Order: sequence, then structure tokens, then C-alpha cells
Amino acid sequence: MRFSASPALVGLVGLATAACGAPRTKLVAPPPISPSTAIVGATLWDGTGGAPVANAVTVVRGDRVLCAGAAGECAVPQGARVIDAKGEYLIPGLIDSHVHLLFLQNGSAEDLGLDLRDLLAQGITTVRDMGTNPAALLARIAGLEASPRVYAMQLVAGRRFFYPAMRPVRSERGVEIRQAPALTMQWLGWTPILFDRDDDPDSVIAQASRAGAMGVKLYAQLDSVSIRRLTASAHRAGMPVWGHAWPQPANVGEQTRAGMDGVVHAAGLVGELLTPDERDTLVNDGALQTTTARIATAEAADDPRILATLDSMALHGVMFEPTLDATRHSVATYDARVRHVPSIQEAYVRAAAAFGMEVTRQAVKRGVRISAGTDHVAYGPVGDRASLLDELRLYVDSIGLSPTAALLTATRDAARAIGGVPGRQVGTIVAGHYADLVLTSKNPLESIDNLETVEWVMRGGRIWRPGQLRSGIAMR
Repeated sequence: MRFSASPALVGLVGLATAACGAPRTKLVAPPPISPSTAIVGATLWDGTGGAPVANAVTVVRGDRVLCAGAAGECAVPQGARVIDAKGEYLIPGLIDSHVHLLFLQNGSAEDLGLDLRDLLAQGITTVRDMGTNPAALLARIAGLEASPRVYAMQLVAGRRFFYPAMRPVRSERGVEIRQAPALTMQWLGWTPILFDRDDDPDSVIAQASRAGAMGVKLYAQLDSVSIRRLTASAHRAGMPVWGHAWPQPANVGEQTRAGMDGVVHAAGLVGELLTPDERDTLVNDGALQTTTARIATAEAADDPRILATLDSMALHGVMFEPTLDATRHSVATYDARVRHVPSIQEAYVRAAAAFGMEVTRQAVKRGVRISAGTDHVAYGPVGDRASLLDELRLYVDSIGLSPTAALLTATRDAARAIGGVPGRQVGTIVAGHYADLVLTSKNPLESIDNLETVEWVMRGGRIWRPGQLRSGIAMR
């Protein structure tokens, strides 16, 4: 007779087997549900270029935006922390795409932390360091809790930046011998990489990547062939490439044709007014300053050679960081002096300010996309440092951008300037991006000055209040 076990009997046998010591199935607790935060009632400007949305709902889960839009588009999750922001304004976290944070001769980790907390208190949730030792900087940042996101670029320069002809240069302190610029950088704690025209560019890019850099900045004394090879290698590695606008001896037109992603410093377009042979003689800062002081005027910014380069930048999508506020600070320093002694340095600063302002106006007219990089430094008196708000004020008051257009240079377009994977996760309030948000009590789309009314800053889902950051309490 064939025996057929009933389901009930099979179950009893199974229980008995388990009771007799057979392996039990291990129960795994489900992962905890990440708590959500919903900001409701604010006017939302998401930084994508669209119109602001009144009475919006923005939902954050963990460190990411889950949903952002009109009240009917985003449901508030059950159990979410709800922040009533009625009557206030929610914008993306601001980006300063050009800072310098590491200065070993003046700074310390504590000074760096104070500066980063102050930047965060201003609503700046992301910065790009454009000259540093990437490994050393990122190691210091890792120990700081209250800080913007920091992305580092690796400096690369040509042989003459490391081994220039040593000759006397007249300065405000008299005649002195100038050391190699690369040595000065190394004293600051920065680590520029030397590239000769016949070197392997892939090895340079690999070295930059190992140091933690997310891109490279081609700094000085590089010809157009070197720039083209380095740019192609970096792009193959998925790394953005930016460069100084001033003569390297390659000028901005040649940098644009080489495929670079962007250039910095409006005053540097003076190189478009020089022949290749003339640019090749500008080996040291003194020669560059003298030449700029001589030929850089507001009228010269309208030269057809400069306008043609700006048109080429617009056509090829090459971005531009004018760094106007840093130059303004330099002019203000000379204006404040009680005892005035004319110098080449002052003549250079004043020429660069007038020329750079007009170049930026022409760049905007011709459709060159601007990124709000300031050349901010993390040492010295706070009042002497370039600030993002003052840079945006210059864009509105002197260049003619609307507050909305100015804000785009410090959000969506600055994210594009950073590039790579990091740039695709910041700058706008859209699902999947980092939850980097700023709540203001007044509308910054009406007046850029209203960026001074920051209520709180969210960086990666965590909320900080300006007073807490600046006082050092830095608590949620």
C-alpha cells in the first residue's frame, strides 16, 4: 500500500525536525525606512530655468530629493517630518565654482573649518577648489562635519612654471629676485604637476585621479599642443578640464579649440590681443602685469579678436568664470591706502578691473555661459575675501543680469561647470539630486540682496541654521 502524507502531517514532521536540531532559517530584520522631511508651503524655485511654484511641496528622504513640485504633485509621506515654510522661498543650495581653501603658511585645520562653516551659513552647499593639494585638502575636509561639498581640481603647468629664468623684478619693495612660481605654490601646500610637451598625458591624469582630484586645471606655460593632449586624456577619463584665461602661452581661443570645458579670470582675455611670439615672452608675473596694465582697457575689450573668441566659446560651450569680485577687492585695497605710491601692481589691478568688467558684459551678450566662481580664499581678514553674494551683485548691478539669471550662474550653470558625476547631482531641486536646499525669508528672484535672509541651509538632508554655524555650535 502506498502511503501519501497529508499536508498537516508534513508540517508536523517539519516542526519535529526543527525541534531535533536541524538548521533554522535565519530571520533578517527589514532595513529601516529612511525618514522623510517635507517642506510645505514655500515658493519653490528649482534652478532648472522654470518658473517658481507657489505653495509647493518638497520631499526629502535621506540625502536625496524624493519629489519637488506643486502641492498636488508631491504627496507628503506618512510619518514625515513636516516643515511649514509658508511665505518663504526655497532655492537650490548655492555653488561657488572657484575657491582656494588650503593655505598652509597662514591657515590651519581650525581656520579652514571656520571658513567652511561661514560658507555654508551663506547658503553655499558646494565649492570647487581650483588650486590645492587634493589629497591633503580632502583629508582635512573629511574630519569636518559642517561644510559644503568640496571638489578639488589638480593643477598642471609647463616646465617654465617650475624652472623660469631667474631675473630681478621691480616691486613696491624695490628690486627683488623672484623665485619659481611652482615653489611658491608648494610652500602654500599646493602640488602642481609638471608636464612637458613630450610627456605622457595619461600618466598625469592618472596621478591627478589618485590624488582625489575630480578634474584638472591647466595653469600656466602650456602651449596649445600640450593643452590639446591633456584635455583629450582627461576627457577619456571622464574628468573636466579648465584653465587660466591669461597667456600660457596658449590664449583662450586656442584653449577653446583644444576642447577645454571652461576658463577663469576675465582679465586674462588680454592674451587675445597679443601675437603668439608676444605671449611666449610672458614667462613671469611681472611681465604679464606690465603688459596687461599697458593694453587692457575697457575699449580694448571690444576688439574684434576678443569678440571672435567669445563667439567661439559660446559656439563650443566653453564656460567662463569672470571672478569680478576678487578684482574689485584688489582695487578697494589700493583705494583705501593713506599713502599712495604708484606701482605696476596697482596699474595692473585697475586695468584688469575695467577690462574684465567689459569682457564679461560682451560674453553675456554673446551667449557665453557664466559660472559664479569667486576666487575666494580661506585665510586673511574675512572682509578681504571675495564672496559669492558680492559676485552675484556685480552680475546684476554692473553686468545687467536679472536676479534669476544671476542665480542660475550659482546653481544650474555652476553645477555644469563642475561637471562629471558630481555636477550631475547638485545645482537643481529635482528628484534624485542631493537634498541641498536653502530657505530664505525674502524672494531672491526679486532682489539678489535677499540672499542675505537665509533661514536655514540643508546639505544632504541635514538642516543647519546660520547662527549655529557661525557661533560654532553647528548643531541641527
